[in-house]
Amino acid sequence: MREILRLIVVLSLICGISAGALTVARLNLASRIEKQSDFYVRGPALERLFGKPAEELLGNKISLPIGDHLYPIFYLTEGSEITELAVEAPGPGGYGGDIIVMIGLDLRENRMVGMEIIQHSETPGVGSRVEKASFRKQWQGLPVDEPVELTSQGGQIDAISGATYSSKAVVNGTNHIIDLIRRHRDDIMAVIKAKGE
Repeated sequence: MREILRLIVVLSLICGISAGALTVARLNLASRIEKQSDFYVRGPALERLFGKPAEELLGNKISLPIGDHLYPIFYLTEGSEITELAVEAPGPGGYGGDIIVMIGLDLRENRMVGMEIIQHSETPGVGSRVEKASFRKQWQGLPVDEPVELTSQGGQIDAISGATYSSKAVVNGTNHIIDLIRRHRDDIMAVIKAKGE
């Protein structure tokens, strides 16, 4: 019995030390991991939304803490005017969990530039079709200040056949971003202007 207790203590110590080492490594590497994620995941999405090289866009980033979530927001300026935003947020309700979406917003026209999928765990060949250009294109030109809905619920977005949960999650993410902009637009602009000073 004493041998089993000693084994349990030794294994617990090994697990505790390993967990501590991994936590320290994660904390020390967090900024590098974020930069890699920006370059390889968000960068191509930003290029598709705004038609500019990712290198021009990735430096214009703020992170807005609201509640227990940190929202990455990228922006474009002309002179001192903030002209476009790209806001990332989770869309709950996907078949495989949240779908992380990024919505491009033209602030001068008060319209959406488009929608990009940043991350998902949807079924390959079914729910993953939310990444297809034909689905994403439906967001181009939609008003920024009106909720988006699927056509089956009286809205303007055609769901992907067989992937209603995935389609709805993207719509949920979009509406989350619309609400975020409506409630925190002044905060976002203030953080961006403070960064530019």
